[in-house]
Amino acid sequence: MMSAGIRTEGGGELYTRLRQQQLISAFGREALRGQGLKELLQEASRIAAEGLGTSLAKVLQHIPAEGALKIVAGVGWRSDVIGVVRFGTDLESPAGFALRTGAPVISNHLGGEGRFRTPRLMVEHGVRRAVNVLIRGEAGAPPFGVLEVDSRDPSEDFSESDVDFLQALANVVGLAIDRDRDRRDRDLLTREAHHRVKNSLQIAQTLLRLQLREVEDPEARLQLEQAARRIMTIGAVHERLFSGPAIGQVSVGTYLRGLVEDLRNSLGVGEGGRPLELELTALGEMAVWDGDRVTTLGLVVTELVTNAFKYGRGGVLIRLDIAALDGTGTLVVEDGGEGPPEGYDQVRGRGLGMRILATLLRGGALVPEWPDGGRFRFVATLPPAVSAPSS
Repeated sequence: MMSAGIRTEGGGELYTRLRQQQLISAFGREALRGQGLKELLQEASRIAAEGLGTSLAKVLQHIPAEGALKIVAGVGWRSDVIGVVRFGTDLESPAGFALRTGAPVISNHLGGEGRFRTPRLMVEHGVRRAVNVLIRGEAGAPPFGVLEVDSRDPSEDFSESDVDFLQALANVVGLAIDRDRDRRDRDLLTREAHHRVKNSLQIAQTLLRLQLREVEDPEARLQLEQAARRIMTIGAVHERLFSGPAIGQVSVGTYLRGLVEDLRNSLGVGEGGRPLELELTALGEMAVWDGDRVTTLGLVVTELVTNAFKYGRGGVLIRLDIAALDGTGTLVVEDGGEGPPEGYDQVRGRGLGMRILATLLRGGALVPEWPDGGRFRFVATLPPAVSAPSS
């Protein structure tokens, strides 16, 4: 951070203005990186103070319901100020005047100022001068609030050039706020869309369960049960798409544990029955994938586990070994059965489940194995993601 001597170092006024432009440019790059709004407002406060050679700055957000300006970010203030202290929005407050009129406010002699009263917080911190500018968003939208810089030093006045710097900084903040608002609006719509899809899938699953009550043919009942499980698998992804680490992203470990529990219930695996276990490597626990990729994984697991309980014996083990963050790795589903005859080509098999697996694993592979110890397993090689998922 620059010292309070910014106006006299390295060439005086010209140096000051060049440095201010550098600060705005650097802040613009930070804003483009898409960091959180809270962090961005804090950085704007720091940049504002540095650019005007002081140690005090703050961002005040307009809270219409309270008729107040709340300090939501700042530097140089007591630890109990940010997020707590509020100023009035009347014209006798410098920040309130800027908010009401949209005009910048320079007050270089707060102690003798006839236009405004000095808020108690600023008196307690020894503030002698202040400059305020409005933080605007998109045209027609209410202003977000005010960006203010304060100084304890009465010897050098804030100038119109300082206002220009501060307003340019506030304009970048306004653009970042607009983008954050747009992102939150999109997230809300995305959440609502996934919620509706999840509800529709639940209705479809319920209808299939009701249909099961009317069907006596064992093969038809089996097909309806498998269809219901596939719908359950997809619905579980949509449920977690708007409750995961980020919109559209799902924690693989959390999802698989929930899916295993759902499969235990739908397959009737209870106390004393055939156990269904899950093992994850460290990367499997850490992985966060997009919804499409997790849906594929869930459907593959569902088909293989259903197949193991239908044709296998003993306990069923699911093991996911992710070798890289792009999702490349293997999925093993193992049971105590003998499996199909060696040489069986599951890709050409006529069963719907195997045809589904062949479609889902394009770019990967599904290989039957007969390890020593009287067990059988399917080993699915997962195709890599199109691009590495966020983590």
